Amino acid sequence: MQKKRNTYLAILLAILAMTSMSLMVFTREDVRSAVDRDYFKVIETEKVDRVVLGAPTGTVELKFENNRWRINEKWDADVQMIKVLFATLRQVEPRRPVPARMKDSVAQWLDKGGIRVTIFEGNQTKQEFLVGGNDIKTEAWFMKAGDEQPYLMMIPGYRVYVAGVFELPENGWRNKRIFDFNWRNFRSLTAAYSTDTRDGFEIEMKDRYFGIRNMGAVDTAKLNSYLDAMSLLFATRFVSPDQPGIDSVTMLLPTARIEIKDIAGRIYGLDVFPIRKKNSEIIGRMADGQLVALDRRVVGEVVKKRNYFIP
Repeated sequence: MQKKRNTYLAILLAILAMTSMSLMVFTREDVRSAVDRDYFKVIETEKVDRVVLGAPTGTVELKFENNRWRINEKWDADVQMIKVLFATLRQVEPRRPVPARMKDSVAQWLDKGGIRVTIFEGNQTKQEFLVGGNDIKTEAWFMKAGDEQPYLMMIPGYRVYVAGVFELPENGWRNKRIFDFNWRNFRSLTAAYSTDTRDGFEIEMKDRYFGIRNMGAVDTAKLNSYLDAMSLLFATRFVSPDQPGIDSVTMLLPTARIEIKDIAGRIYGLDVFPIRKKNSEIIGRMADGQLVALDRRVVGEVVKKRNYFIP
């Protein structure tokens, strides 16, 4: 009798366990189905011509004009960063609503400290929402403008902090190419060195090819490689003049100055400051005064002296 009773209880417990698991699965599916996966998406990003990122610290406006993206009507945008932005807008999905116990606090934080993202097609607003995340950048929250329900966001298949691209400051969107001009309009390149003026040189067009002023024979392979490296010179990042310790570098005399002129008379310049010990970066200053960090190995390819080009 007792044995039958134990068998009955075991079967009953198994049925209850299976029922509980089924309810959990159905509940999860109901929660998932209740969330619109396209709630924040912008599918046709090719029609977008303006994106405004309004943060408490300042506004970044990305605008497409004259076949290129511009930042706050001052700088050319980094094409790759624009691609990352639009890829995010096309793929981002709500994972689930922020839990009830956190809903009000997250909504208040987004309303006061979040970034207001506004997507435009012409003068028409296509999408508007608030973006933010936790301090350790492991959770990203979106909330539609005028709504009170924030969502925990994701990009399916990736473990990424989705809000990161929207939080970039103005300099984070800038094109990091140092000499960003049309080489077909090239007029001359001058390199000058503070340690010895005899190391300097000037590259100019001679008939249909490049040459160095006051130098007869030139190693053309080295000269062409040098110009290729110059055209592909990118900063690793933009540097704030308020960065700790930066004054100790920029107060020094630059070791080299590279200046490019085009046929319209525009000047593109770069001052290269002395190398700091045990540092893989070199500080440079562009013609407009903007400080940049440059990879030490890359700088070695463009800081060449006159004798380098002798066959």
